[in-house]
Amino acid sequence: MLALRIYRWRVAVALLLCAAAGPVRAQEPLAGVGGGASAGVGKVEPIVSMRAGKAGEVPKHKKSYDVTVKDAAWQDTGVDVAAGEVLNFEAKGEFTLAGTRTVGPEGVERGFKDLLRIFPLNSAKTGELIGRVSSVEASYPFEVGADGDVRMPTSGRLFLRVNASEDLEATGEFKVKIKPGKPVASGPVGPMEDVSRMVSPAMFAEIPRRVRDQAGNPGDMVNFALVGTKEQVESAFKAAGWVEVDKTVEDAVVHGILSTLSHEAYTEMPMSTLYLFGRPQDLSFARGDPLKIAAERHHLRVWQTERTIGGAPVWVGSATHDIGFEKDQRNGNVTHRIDPKVDGERDFLLESFDAAGVFSSAAYVTPAEPVREARTATGGEFSSDGRIAVMRLK
Repeated sequence: MLALRIYRWRVAVALLLCAAAGPVRAQEPLAGVGGGASAGVGKVEPIVSMRAGKAGEVPKHKKSYDVTVKDAAWQDTGVDVAAGEVLNFEAKGEFTLAGTRTVGPEGVERGFKDLLRIFPLNSAKTGELIGRVSSVEASYPFEVGADGDVRMPTSGRLFLRVNASEDLEATGEFKVKIKPGKPVASGPVGPMEDVSRMVSPAMFAEIPRRVRDQAGNPGDMVNFALVGTKEQVESAFKAAGWVEVDKTVEDAVVHGILSTLSHEAYTEMPMSTLYLFGRPQDLSFARGDPLKIAAERHHLRVWQTERTIGGAPVWVGSATHDIGFEKDQRNGNVTHRIDPKVDGERDFLLESFDAAGVFSSAAYVTPAEPVREARTATGGEFSSDGRIAVMRLK
């Protein structure tokens, strides 16, 4: 019965999301702002990665490190790692969750109740030892478990914790021994040219500033661009914790059933179709918690352009953060409410890619006519500094 209720809840959420799809987020310019843009010559600003000065450098290590993981919070191990470096983990001990379940660092399989909880890493087992590199929110965790080798996704400080939701009060500790291994060679030989030297405001002259809904109304602003093959694009999103969403409600229903039966979290809720260059998005990705996915999630749409840089295709997209629901002032329907400070979602995407180590260089490009502020058709305002984050993928 519980599985059936979970399934019904997911179907209802999927239908609610799709009912809110369509032209509900079409945006209209504020009066007197000139279509939400201001004239200018534009500029390019290199982005300094949080991995700057660390890429390719293997820190000097001790023979081993002993770390004790306590409570249900991220713990700074004090160990700096390099992208591609392999560390060996041996963990012992146990945690008691909510005073009922005792788990070791290998974790336990999820029960149906765990589908109603939000975990730091929803793909990992309940109570499993997990890690992440860097403390930024956008950094995506990875499984560690009781023992074995783990390749570090990027450079930075290593953090560990027990994979438990907030309602599962975790008491106990894991004793973890970390041994450095050999770095794994990856990537091209020799440095790649900085993307800030390869892009210009003129490159975006023929790219629309905003996407449109099916009725042709202007919608979300174009606020990021990627340089790489389709395989690199899909691989980058996966590494950074983003999932490609289901395309239809029917797909969502089937996917939701299979996920429920497999005791897996479902985060691939479909999103509405929007248009750029006169066609629907080529790819759609989201990142969010299973229980909040209907009302709150990071999500974006991506289109391939006809342009190339250094022989690699250029992709552009629009990223926004759904933070709840609101009334559509035009027709009284319910629609998603986006965070009006849209630059926050652009930078969340940038930070998630940076934390995953999937781009070689990045830059902000301010086009000649940047979008500064506009009003959604539902009555809400949004604002931006007008910059587009451009990332050259590895």
